[in-house]
Amino acid sequence: MRKYLSIFNLRTLIVAVLSAASSAYCLYFHVSLYLDFLILGLMIAFPLTFSLGAAFKRRERALQYISLFKASLQSVYYVFKDAKLDQEKKDEFENVARGMSEKLLDYLLTGAGSSSVQDLSHAVYNFVQANKEHLKRTFASKLFFFLFRLNESIEFLIATKRHRTPWGVRTIVLVVIYSFVIMYPASLLHDVGFNVPLWYVVLQTGVKGLIIISLYNVQTLLEDPFNQAGPDAIRVDDFRFSPVYTPEVATASAPIVETEAGFEVDPLSDEE
Repeated sequence: MRKYLSIFNLRTLIVAVLSAASSAYCLYFHVSLYLDFLILGLMIAFPLTFSLGAAFKRRERALQYISLFKASLQSVYYVFKDAKLDQEKKDEFENVARGMSEKLLDYLLTGAGSSSVQDLSHAVYNFVQANKEHLKRTFASKLFFFLFRLNESIEFLIATKRHRTPWGVRTIVLVVIYSFVIMYPASLLHDVGFNVPLWYVVLQTGVKGLIIISLYNVQTLLEDPFNQAGPDAIRVDDFRFSPVYTPEVATASAPIVETEAGFEVDPLSDEE
């Protein structure tokens, strides 16, 4: 429930207060004004639509590249796991892979460690260089494709975390939204007159203002797709590196049979 209420914040409170204050002021002092809201509407609709579209594309690209990061890292891990290396070296690389995943994803979640996260793209290469006397020359060539995808995903995710949609466009939209709720009561009273209750003016102004500012808040939450505050945030923990688990392989003498729960090894086959 907390995530769904995340679209209501300080900006929402400001819009509500401005709506009530401007409505009371205009009604009490009989302030009326003819305004053509076409220009204001365009200044809100087009920039807000542009910002929402750009933020949504950023989220989808981030989802694509964080998936690519995990897939590439695990593929590199499989290459090391299948190589003719000492188990100690395999375990050492597993720690490297786990450290890469933890450091990058923690940075995406908190923004901490920005000075060292940039070096993550060199971690696998540095490990290969440090242990090249234990690795064959052909082994490194198997990693090139996966390393390209791994480094590409790391750099894109870091850039997405650090850079947002244009600040000027978002500022213009916010200023226009505040201006709208300040001037709308005077325009409304110009059309309907002053023989209306205060709650009517506040309601007409507040509902419109809250709808617009809520859309703006949604766009702001999408600015950082890794921010866990919003309902549309990427579930970063789903993409943490997880070493492969190899269960015991059933022998050829233990056939697989179909049961109500699915397919499983026939336990009675070994007793014959």
